[in-house]
Amino acid sequence: MKNTLIGVACALSASAVLSVPWDRALASDGPTATLEEVVVTARKREENLQNVPVSIEAIDTRELRIRSLETLSDVGQSTPNVFFGGGVQAGSAGNLVYIRGVGQADPLAAFDPGVGIYIDGVYLGRTTGIDLDLLNVERVEVLRGPQGTLFGKNTNGGAISVVTKPPNLTAQAVNGQVQLTGGSFSRHEITAGIEIPVAPEVASLQLSGAYRSQNGYSHRIDGQQQADENRYDGRMALLVQPVHNFQILWTVDATTFNKGVSAFRLVDVRTTSAIPALYEAFTPYRYDNRWVSSSAYFYNGTGPNIDNGRIWGTALTLTWNTDWATIKSITAYRHSLIDNDLDPDGSPLTVLNVLETITQHQFSQELQATGDAFSQRLKWVTGLYYFDERVDDVSVAQVGEEFFHGAADFTLGLNIHNISYAAYGQGSLALTDQLNLTLGGRVTYERKDVLRSLTAQPDVQPSGNWTNFLPRVGLDYHFTPQVMGYISAAEGSKSGGFNGRAASVAEFNRFDPEKVWTYEVGARSDLFDKHLRVNATIFYSRYKDMQILVSSSEIDPVTGQPVPFNIVGNIPSANIRGAEVEVTAVPFEKLKIIPTLGITDGRYTTLPAGAPMTTGDAFINTPKVTAGVAVEYVTPLTAQWDVTGRVDYLHKSRIQYDYANSPFVSQVSYGLLNARLIFEVRNTGLSLSVFGTNLTNQVYANGGHDDGPRGSLGFVVEQMGAPREWGASVQYKF
Repeated sequence: MKNTLIGVACALSASAVLSVPWDRALASDGPTATLEEVVVTARKREENLQNVPVSIEAIDTRELRIRSLETLSDVGQSTPNVFFGGGVQAGSAGNLVYIRGVGQADPLAAFDPGVGIYIDGVYLGRTTGIDLDLLNVERVEVLRGPQGTLFGKNTNGGAISVVTKPPNLTAQAVNGQVQLTGGSFSRHEITAGIEIPVAPEVASLQLSGAYRSQNGYSHRIDGQQQADENRYDGRMALLVQPVHNFQILWTVDATTFNKGVSAFRLVDVRTTSAIPALYEAFTPYRYDNRWVSSSAYFYNGTGPNIDNGRIWGTALTLTWNTDWATIKSITAYRHSLIDNDLDPDGSPLTVLNVLETITQHQFSQELQATGDAFSQRLKWVTGLYYFDERVDDVSVAQVGEEFFHGAADFTLGLNIHNISYAAYGQGSLALTDQLNLTLGGRVTYERKDVLRSLTAQPDVQPSGNWTNFLPRVGLDYHFTPQVMGYISAAEGSKSGGFNGRAASVAEFNRFDPEKVWTYEVGARSDLFDKHLRVNATIFYSRYKDMQILVSSSEIDPVTGQPVPFNIVGNIPSANIRGAEVEVTAVPFEKLKIIPTLGITDGRYTTLPAGAPMTTGDAFINTPKVTAGVAVEYVTPLTAQWDVTGRVDYLHKSRIQYDYANSPFVSQVSYGLLNARLIFEVRNTGLSLSVFGTNLTNQVYANGGHDDGPRGSLGFVVEQMGAPREWGASVQYKF
């Protein structure tokens, strides 16, 4: 690992040494295209990406299309040091997001995410149902490392910020676009958008929508589909500017889906676990490896197979430009209703069926001010934030009905109320014309109240509150207008809470927040007259109080025997080190080459008794190496047609889906190859595309759960990624 990090630093140095030969090679090719400026809002103001001392991947509208990135999970799967996979416990709506080895291992509402997801500055409190269609999106910014100062709670791993396209007040006529797509597994999709200038320079209305239907690529023994699609999305945005320095933006978005669960496959049955052993000893049925899936896309389960969702939200953003600052108010409300009904045991038996309904409401209010001072040598931002969330998570577990000769249902109800208040500020001061100092901090108070009910147990209603301060400090130095280097240190935090997976009142314990300090050294460079862009970051993180399920035992007062006891504890310490390198080269006109590399090496340094892992085990949901390369070429095809070709390949090293690194849910290294051709008819707004994803038909899992070592049910299940798919689309802009 040390040699790898040294190699990254050497690569940066080599790029400067080779400047003259490369420059001459470019000159010999005549006129060349150059790299465009990328604008991001990672520090709550519009800035050139190359001037921002944060590790960021920014993907704009064009990149999303040409790379066939249609959902948030597509972005996560294709970004170095980012994992966006499935939480098997919650079907296809359960999403687990990790950045640099930090995230959330369980999508249950009792646990908070470690990566914050934002839409136009509005934080989404739950990861369930966040695999959003990227409808009318201007760009997606993936911020790696703690973003606790400006983005707030639950961003100790990083943040993913989705920025939608605002209505255009300068539009003089109705404009829009429509796209039709068809493809493998009977894919049918239509997306459309229209912009209506209600009053030129004063008000503009934007409407967009999408429908997608696709058969599942996995099937069950009873003929039902898994991993199918049936989804509607809609969005409205109204922008009004009554006076020149004041804008009102009102948005409403909604999503509805009704489909089967993810592409599950049963990998193994641990017959030594309690339920399989009881089936064998006391019933004519057998729950064992006879039910293991015969292929990657086949499942022997016959129980519930429902993943339904209704999600909507609205936001009112007021922006006031004054002589001394830009003041912004973001008021938002969001609601979601998710039904996950699944059969995770993978057999026709009712070893376990889970019927879960999650209802979530959240309200947030942010007041923000950004401005300059001292002849623009100080750029500052400050704000206040309030967040109020209520979640009802009710799940019914139907366990061992054949063994119990009838219904053996256990209903777990979690009623959760989260409140958070915060005040933050950050400033970047130009100490010289080349050197900038950044200081920031955020003070947060949060309270969590939980009402827990479980069949045959008394209700409990604990509460907890925490206050923390999250700082950031950094220096960035501009060696030239095209080369910037920086060092920084920042802290992020994930909320504490209570053990939602507890099987008894005693196990329903409180656990503390987890925190991550990250130290970065980075370089941002545009070289050879903007024909080569090299952005590299080396980081080291100190992980404190990582939240994890810990096993222990207590003595039964009647039998005197030890009884298993599972609580959520805090691992005292762990360390993570790694790097990101992103290169974009335009060696000659029309050709672009984009190699990328992500390295994340996590190590547990201090473990409590009963922890499921050892200091030698790898972090879950974290490949050590993510390496990719893309090639893009644009050329005229005829006098009327232009063609753009793009090929993307991404390799991921081994991924562990179990804390104990169970070999049954350990995904070996794999690579995904995607490609797209776009044919555009000049000056008509018409374009045609053909595309393919996972062209090598790689079989891989993007999630897994091994119930054997610590559970009583014994099943080992994986969630399979999509096989090879192809498609074609036609788009018309008017």
